[in-house]
Amino acid sequence: MGIPASKRLRKKGDFLKVRDQGFRLYCGPFIYQCRLFPAHAESKRRFGVIASRRVGNAVTRNKGKRVFREIFRKNEIQLPANCDVVIILRSSFRDYSYAELEAEFTRACKNAATRIDA
Repeated sequence: MGIPASKRLRKKGDFLKVRDQGFRLYCGPFIYQCRLFPAHAESKRRFGVIASRRVGNAVTRNKGKRVFREIFRKNEIQLPANCDVVIILRSSFRDYSYAELEAEFTRACKNAATRIDA
């Protein structure tokens, strides 16, 4: 069971919009980028993961992407409504357990929500 295509960022332009128009939160094992867009009839949250070669070999990069997609799937409700979120993995993510990564992600979501409300 994965993330439906409607909830995933797939195009390069979408990732660039998040980078250019959104804000960034620096967490230890990753960088959290979030961009809000105008509210429509339905609330929509989309997610993307970036893992460059600096993170590690292909196996390590793919594992990191799978881990964060699962974290997103479980904690999607904590994200602000009508937003795009991009996670940029850092090589230090391997030093963290799944529970620690999930805690960092939820902390970043809460910080983003408070930043948006302010």
